[in-house]
Amino acid sequence: MRAIIYSRVSTDAQERDGTSLETQERACVELARDRGWHVTRCIRDAASGGALERDGLDDLRAALRRGEADVVVAYAVDRLSRNQNHIGVLFDEFECAEVGLEFVTERFEDTAVGRFILAARAFIAEVEREKIAERTMRGKEERARSGRIPQAFGRGCYGYTYNPETGRREIDPYQAAVVRRIFERYAETRSYSAVTSELNDAGVPAFSGGRWYPITIRRVLLNEAYIGRTVYRRTKRVRVRAPGARRRTRVIERPEDEHIEIPDATPAIIDEALWKRVQHILDDPERTNRRRTPKRNYLLSGRIRCGLCHSAMVGQTNTTKGKDYPYYRCRHAYTRNTGHRCESRYIRADALEQEVWAEVRKVLSEPEVILQERREANGVAGTEEAIARLESEIASLRKREERLVQLFGYGEVDSEVVRAEVQDVKRQRELHSAELAALVKRRSGMGRAIDEEAIRRTCAAVVECLEGAGSDEKQLVFEAVQLKIDATRDEITVEGILPQNSPKPGQKYPHFSSIEQTLA
Repeated sequence: MRAIIYSRVSTDAQERDGTSLETQERACVELARDRGWHVTRCIRDAASGGALERDGLDDLRAALRRGEADVVVAYAVDRLSRNQNHIGVLFDEFECAEVGLEFVTERFEDTAVGRFILAARAFIAEVEREKIAERTMRGKEERARSGRIPQAFGRGCYGYTYNPETGRREIDPYQAAVVRRIFERYAETRSYSAVTSELNDAGVPAFSGGRWYPITIRRVLLNEAYIGRTVYRRTKRVRVRAPGARRRTRVIERPEDEHIEIPDATPAIIDEALWKRVQHILDDPERTNRRRTPKRNYLLSGRIRCGLCHSAMVGQTNTTKGKDYPYYRCRHAYTRNTGHRCESRYIRADALEQEVWAEVRKVLSEPEVILQERREANGVAGTEEAIARLESEIASLRKREERLVQLFGYGEVDSEVVRAEVQDVKRQRELHSAELAALVKRRSGMGRAIDEEAIRRTCAAVVECLEGAGSDEKQLVFEAVQLKIDATRDEITVEGILPQNSPKPGQKYPHFSSIEQTLA
């Protein structure tokens, strides 16, 4: 049997009770060898057991979906997860994948009693996790109220070193000089990019030892620690769920009455006058309003890449003597902030958009190109195998959805977890179903005679639909043909798909099939 070893630690349990990653992994490997199993992979995680989204666990679940193991070995239940709802979801996935689960320190029979004991064990692990989190938070608050910076209060602060004996920050002379330079140069240039370029050109390392970026400069300029103010509990991380996505977390501001200010914990690097001058620039209404000014609608935005380095190209408007000149440029052109500089030149947006639109219209209205593609489509190979694979995957997803509903009915997982997992299953099933429908339709047309006259009528209808199209209609067409562009000043390559059916009454752009075609 093929076995995958899964080990996990969190910061509070790295070495406690001998459950380090090495210890866990060694014990799991020994168990697998005693059972005569072949260990194919060892996956490690260093994250909280209360989260279902972990790099290592995601890797494990993907491996099981691909059928890469017959059994998963973990040190204990709480190494797999400390959340009983997540335990239920994971066990369901293991069962659907027909994969066994073994623990080094615990044994559970695959019976109703065994599953009940397992659920109880997962509940105890979840309660313990919440108690650990509560004790840790209470200890940090008491430390802050006593005038000492709590441990793990962020990753540190550029310009300072942390003294664990006093619980306070001390100034790093070299980094403090860099901080002063950042504030002074920004007050003079009013440009994040200018300050960033100066630091990178001078070889000054950022906090992580790498390059400086404009967003990093902005964060430095907004950090009150540099005027000697240290505030604990300013923010907190909360769980959110975006529409159609799994649960995520984001950082939000706490109410001021929850803040804990730690006096004299951080010595000032910047004087009050320079701080106020910089904040006045950052809060300048004219500056903020300029950022909110509506931008020109760049038709090819999100669809165009640099023909030299294949990075995304972005729209940019240059103003000369009060007149705007729109361009497309490589995001790495004429910039040193990213550590990669492209030699491509700006491309006038108006001329590029007109040329691309003319080429799209030309090809979409050309019947001979479409006829050739239809003739080639009749020779598609491997359709039957692809259909069989998709049907099998759809059946597996239906089975998994049914199992999740059963778990909810048994009370083993709550509705929130079931809803998230069911949505994920439905998304996968819808994608597979759409692909299957396209393959079935293609198969039904294979070997069928091509109605050349109908295709010519379709092309004539396309020309009529595209005549006089405005910005919105053009973007709909670009979306429908899945337009992709590689561009330089000397050469433009356009790729997309071709129309197949005549437009329906009232439809502003033609219906498109998935036949790929190079338009240029």
